[in-house]
Amino acid sequence: MINENIASKDFNTTMLLNSIIVNQPISRADLAKMNNLNKTTTSAIVTNLINDKLVYESGVGESTVGGGRKPILLKFNYKSALAISLELGSNYINSAIAYLNGDIIHYNTVVNIEINKKNIHQQLVKEIDELLKKTPKTPNGLVGISVAVHGVTLNNKLTFSPFYDFGDYDIQEELSKQYQCPLFIENEANLAAIGEYTYSTNQNRIININIKSGIGAGITQDGLIQKGAHGRFGEIGHTILFPNGTDCPCGNKGCLERYASLNVLCENIRQKKNLDFLDISDIIDFWEQKDRVVTNEVLTNIEYLSIGINNLISSFDPDEIIINSPLFNQNPKFLIHLKENLRSRLTRETKLSVSKLTDKATVYGGLAIVNSAYLNILNLKFLDI
Repeated sequence: MINENIASKDFNTTMLLNSIIVNQPISRADLAKMNNLNKTTTSAIVTNLINDKLVYESGVGESTVGGGRKPILLKFNYKSALAISLELGSNYINSAIAYLNGDIIHYNTVVNIEINKKNIHQQLVKEIDELLKKTPKTPNGLVGISVAVHGVTLNNKLTFSPFYDFGDYDIQEELSKQYQCPLFIENEANLAAIGEYTYSTNQNRIININIKSGIGAGITQDGLIQKGAHGRFGEIGHTILFPNGTDCPCGNKGCLERYASLNVLCENIRQKKNLDFLDISDIIDFWEQKDRVVTNEVLTNIEYLSIGINNLISSFDPDEIIINSPLFNQNPKFLIHLKENLRSRLTRETKLSVSKLTDKATVYGGLAIVNSAYLNILNLKFLDI
């Protein structure tokens, strides 16, 4: 079932719905008092939310000290609708279908696939249709689909990517012909930041750094992605580390991700140790064995990364920097070496952490933007995933 209706955009409705989500279970009287609304207005809005299947009466609370009728308590009906989120990598697709609170019903990963302008539509439709087959029955059906891409996006369009060329294929436009619901196309690092903001941290201004084949930073404040005029806000991987250094597909020379990305680290170690194959587990094993080549390469990689992080903190003054890298996710102790390289007084007050959502952060972020748009709540938070 597909449903493109969204929750009322009335300010009071949004305010009360968010209060129920954050403070559930809660009575109508407490809801009115908390939001400085009269009981009649509150009751009318709650009735509408119940009719829309977004809220339900969950039981009876305790009466006040003075006695009187026991209040009926309200809860958010997170199972009233569904969202789909996909992460489109260079040669993989991660996807999920979930309820409105981000509770994932089914998660799927397809790896080692070729993605190009000839098969991109077929690949996306195949994944979406597989998820829809697993769709449980809900009152409001599917309320949105998000697609994360590894590249620059603006106004739901992919404008640049170093990893794939889709020609004239417009993801949102083409999928809209097949699925009658809101569609969102967004940068994967931006979505990872929204995922962390919504599901893992109580901080408001955060920067999430995704370190994989490239390096991207998603920057969010109060649930709003910082985009910039051309959608390039947070492209830390394409800041210059070494002037006139290694060529980068973006057109620059000496970009940070040409020295500090995970792919570069793996390739450097593989060549220096003359290995045919190397993965993250191998790097960690070599590190724990105090292998000199691997130790030097990892510490150099972290030092380069710290320069980019120092620049981000100095420029944006975030509450928290979240590192999302398979290397750090598998061995969070690498964070100690990263902190040792951040020596500036300007970086001391910024919290530095490793992702709690790890490789699912981007998919969670896609769910968050769909659900946030549907519920019309900008600073949506569910911290119990």
